[in-house]
Amino acid sequence: MLGLPQTTEVKKIIRKRDLYSKFELNTAEQKEFDAAIRQMTIVNEISLRTIPALQKQEKAVFVLAVQLKQEGCAERLLQRLCRLIDQRLLLALCYEDKLQLALYFDNRILLNEFMPVAEQKVNLQGTSLNDIWEHLALQVAQLTPRAGLTPASVIANAGRRAEAEAQIAALTKKMFAEKQARKKLTLREAINKLKKELEDLQ
Repeated sequence: MLGLPQTTEVKKIIRKRDLYSKFELNTAEQKEFDAAIRQMTIVNEISLRTIPALQKQEKAVFVLAVQLKQEGCAERLLQRLCRLIDQRLLLALCYEDKLQLALYFDNRILLNEFMPVAEQKVNLQGTSLNDIWEHLALQVAQLTPRAGLTPASVIANAGRRAEAEAQIAALTKKMFAEKQARKKLTLREAINKLKKELEDLQ
C-alpha cells in the first residue's frame, strides 16, 4: 500500500468501539469519528525489534492505515486520534485509489497531498528512531532539510512562515479598507514587521 522500505508488515485492526470505550468518548465525538472513518489498521512497525541496526531503543513508529468515508479528514479529528492512541503514528489516509499521509509532530498535524497509492512513498533516514521520525515529518510536510538546522527547526520555521503570511494577507486587506491615515500607517508598520520576520526565517 505504502512505499516504506525496511519495515515489518503487521496487521492489527483498531476497533473504533474499543477506542470509544477506552477513552470514554461522548456521543458527539463518536458520531464525528464514525462519519469520517471506516476502519483503522496498524500495517507497519518501525522499531529496534524490526530494524536491529538502529543505534538504541527509542519510541517506535507505527503506520496506521485509515480507511476514510470521503476524501479528506478534518485536522482536529486526526489530531484527536493521534492523541488518543499516543504513539508515533504515520497515518496513511486511504480513500478509493488515493492516499494521503499525515503525521502529528510538535503539536500540529502535517499533511501532504492525496495522490495515487503507487506514487505515495517515503524513505527512512537516520541511525535512530528519533532521526527516522523527524525525517518522516519533513517528508510529509514536503520540506527540504537545511544545513545547520534540525528537522524540528525546519518544520517550526515553516509553521511560523505560514502564520506570518496569513497575518500579512489579513492586515493588507484591512489596510486597504481603512480610511484613517494614522490607522493605515499602524497597519503598514505591522505588515513591515511581519515581513522582516519572514526574511529572518529564510
